[in-house]
Amino acid sequence: MSKRRRFSTEFKREAVELTRHPDVSVTQVARDIGIAANLLSRWRREIDEQGRTAFGGTGTPRDEEVARLKRENARLKKERGFFARRGHILRQGIELKYQAIDAGRGDYPVRLMCRCLRVSHSGFYDWQKRRPSARVRDNRRLLSRIRAIHADHLGVMGRRRMHEELGFEGEQASLNRVARLMRRHGIYGIPVARAWRYKPSGLRPIGIANHLERDFVALEPNTKWVTDITQIRTAEGWLFLCVVIDLYSKLVIGWSMGATQQRQLVLDAVTAALGRREDPGQPVILHSDRGTQFTSHEVQGFLKDQNLVSSMSAVGHCGDNAACEGFFGVLKRERVRRRKYLTRAQARSDVFDYIERFHNPRMQRRLDKLDQQFHALSKPSV
Repeated sequence: MSKRRRFSTEFKREAVELTRHPDVSVTQVARDIGIAANLLSRWRREIDEQGRTAFGGTGTPRDEEVARLKRENARLKKERGFFARRGHILRQGIELKYQAIDAGRGDYPVRLMCRCLRVSHSGFYDWQKRRPSARVRDNRRLLSRIRAIHADHLGVMGRRRMHEELGFEGEQASLNRVARLMRRHGIYGIPVARAWRYKPSGLRPIGIANHLERDFVALEPNTKWVTDITQIRTAEGWLFLCVVIDLYSKLVIGWSMGATQQRQLVLDAVTAALGRREDPGQPVILHSDRGTQFTSHEVQGFLKDQNLVSSMSAVGHCGDNAACEGFFGVLKRERVRRRKYLTRAQARSDVFDYIERFHNPRMQRRLDKLDQQFHALSKPSV
C-alpha cells in the first residue's frame, strides 16, 4: 500500500493559481502535476470560499497554539546559541557586527543575526557590496604595524608607548586612533600589579636632606640622578639589582647585580654612572631612600669624594623616589613577572637585555625626537 501523499499549503495555492490561467483546464493542470482533478477542484472551491484562511487544517486552537510556541521556542534557541558565541559583539561598532554576521552565515540565518545585533539586513547586504574606504584601508595598514610592534616587544606595549613607537617610525596617527584600534582588536599591554607592604627605613645621616623634593624634571643631563635597589626571584634565590637613572634622559646610566644586598652593589652602580659623566667637577644630586646600603659611612664618603650631593627620601614616603620605583615597576611588569628564572645567571642576562636593548634605546629615541623638535623650533624662518 503506497503512502498517502501530503501537500503543503503553498503547493495547494500555487496549483490553484495555475488553473486560473486562460486556456488551461483543471483536468490538464491536475494531470501535469500528478494529482486527481477532483482534488484540485476541491482546493479551488476552498480558496474561493475562505480566501486567506483556506487550508487551515482540522486542528483545534490549542494545537495551533502549541505549534506556534514550538516555532517560537526553536527561534529562541537559535538566538541564544548565537548570543552565546557572539554576544560580546553587541557592544561593538557596526563594522564588527557586520563582520560577525558574515562569519556566522553558515550557522545562523542572516535575518536572525541582524535582529539579534540590532542592525538592518539591507545595511548588511549593502556593506558586503561596498568597497572599503581610504580610511578603512589605512586603518588596516596601521593595525598590521601595531600587531607587528606588539609582537616584537613581547606583548608588553600599551597604547601610549605604541603611539610613541609609531611616531618614531614617522606615523601621523593620533593617540586616540591608536587606542581605538588596539581596543577594538583586543591588543593590550601589561596592567600594573599593585602590591603594598610596609618596609622599615633607616635613619637619615646627619646633614643629609631631601634636595630633590619630588621635582623629577631635569633641564640638563648629569644634574639629577636617582638610585634604588630591587630584588628578582630565581630558583637559586634572590638576585638584587641596583640602578642609577639620569632624570634628564631617563636612561639607566649605571647598574649592578649581585646575590647579596650589600653596599658594594651601590658602589658598583654609582661607579658605572660616573663613567658617563662628562664634567667631574659639576655637582650632581643623587637621590635614594634610607636603606642601610645608602646610609653607610663608606657610601656617603664615596659620594662626597666624587662631588655627588646625597639626597634621601622622608620616612614612609616612597613617592619621594617615584622615578626609580616607576622604572622597577615597568621592568617587572614587562619582563620579570613574565619569566621564571632557574638561575641567577639567567635572570642577569634577561635584565641586561631589557636595560641595554629595550629600555635605553627607547629612551634615546625619545630624547632624539625632542632634540629634533627643539632644533625645528629654533631654526630661523626664511
